[in-house]
This record gives sequence, C-alpha cells and structure tokens, in this order.
Amino acid sequence: MTVRAILPREPAAAARAFLPITLVLLGAAVHETRLAVLVALVAGTLVAIRRDAPVRWAWAAPVPVALSLCWGLIVPPAAAPGGADCSSIVSPPALWRLGEAILVLGAVAILAAGLRASTASLYLRWPPVRVIWVSLIGFGLFAALGLIVGPALAHPFFGSFELDMSQPGALLPALLFALGNGIMEEVAYRGALMGWSARVIGLGPALGLQAVVFGLAHAGPDAVGSPLPVIIALAAGGVIAGLVAARTRSLLLPIAIHVALDLPLYIYLACRIG
Repeated sequence: MTVRAILPREPAAAARAFLPITLVLLGAAVHETRLAVLVALVAGTLVAIRRDAPVRWAWAAPVPVALSLCWGLIVPPAAAPGGADCSSIVSPPALWRLGEAILVLGAVAILAAGLRASTASLYLRWPPVRVIWVSLIGFGLFAALGLIVGPALAHPFFGSFELDMSQPGALLPALLFALGNGIMEEVAYRGALMGWSARVIGLGPALGLQAVVFGLAHAGPDAVGSPLPVIIALAAGGVIAGLVAARTRSLLLPIAIHVALDLPLYIYLACRIG
C-alpha cells in the first residue's frame, strides 16, 4: 500500500463524501433512522451516478450496508433460540440470513453495473496460492475453536449460555447461514464500503470507517450490559479484516475466517440452551 493509495485522490470530492459517510454512521448507531438513511443513500447514489460525479463511489459504497441494516426491519428475525428445527436445512434462522445475503449481494451487483466497477474494486479476486492455503487452514482452525470454546469467549459480551452440540445435522444449516452471512458482510463492508469509498476518501479513512460502522451495526440487544465492548471488539475485527483484504487484494481470507466464526453463531441463534 503506497501513500498515494492511502490518501484521498481528490480532496474536493473527499469533502463532499462527508454526507454519505455521516448517514451510514447514523444508520448503524440509531436503529430508528435506518429506513430514512437507506432512502437518502439510494437517492444520492442515483443522482451522483447520473451526473457521473467522482463522489458517486462514496454514495454507492454504504448502500449495501444500509440495506443490510434495514433487513431486520423489513423482514422480522425468525425463530426463537433452542428450536427443534435447528438441524433442518430450512431452519428459519438459516433461511432468514440467506434471504438477506441474496438481497444485499444483488444490490452490490446492481450498483457495480451502474458504477461500471470491476470485481477487483470489491477485492473479489483470487489471491496468491499461499493465501488460498492459509484461508483453508484458517477456516478449519477457527471453525473448530469457535465450536469448542465459543461460549467461553463470548461470555464477557453475551453472558452465560451453552451450545447444543448433540445434533450434528445442525452443521448443514449452520454452514448455509455462515456462508450467507460471511460472504455478504465481507462484500458489503470490506468490499463495497471500504473498496469503493477508498476511491474518494483514501484507503486509510475508508478502513477506519468500515470498521466503526461494522462495530456499531453489531451492537444488538443480545449484549450484556454496555454494548461498548462488543462495538470495540467487532471494530477491531473489521480493521484486521480490512487490512488483510487490502494487503492480499482479495476477500478470500477474511471470508474464510468470517464463515468459520459464524458457524457457532448459528448454533447460538438456533440451538443454544439457556
């Protein structure tokens, strides 16, 4: 990463990008504003693309994230934890997350066509062979660790709970859930939000922006006490994932680790005890 890649390319356009950046931060922090933020971002994107303005990248960048933030408002979350259907391939939590992934990734594809953006602008490319091997090994390692020690690691953030590991069939819907969520969030946050906004405000600010929004977006009602530890932990993870994506110019490794860590998340949402 060169200094030129980190700094804004056009200072004037970077200044005009302040509004969409503020909107997505507001939407991530305040649930009640999310639908209004999405409408404003879509409208701004359409105008900027029609004018072919350089700031169109900054307007389009947060739209997939804003759409994801609104998903729970448009389609209410399905199924309470501990359901008997947690091992079903059509379990409500798995289908609910898959529906969100299809919607958000479809929006990314439409925006990319409007921007005439390449897949490389989203870090959607194959990395060197050594990174592919690290991704495969990392997936297996983090999946095993997450399933074994996940409750202990999550205890400070979400309180005491146990995972029902007596249903091996739950791994199939868990994989469906994890693939949908992991791919969707990496493409939305590290791909569109970071990759596209970096073209206007520079990689450094874009890296920090997506990490903060990622942390704020995950401060849900499941957290015990103050949501600040969850926000900080997820923001730190967003920084690491963003750095890896920028360094390898690929989302493969962040997606592999994200999917691995989302396997126990499905068990927590659908099969947990207590």
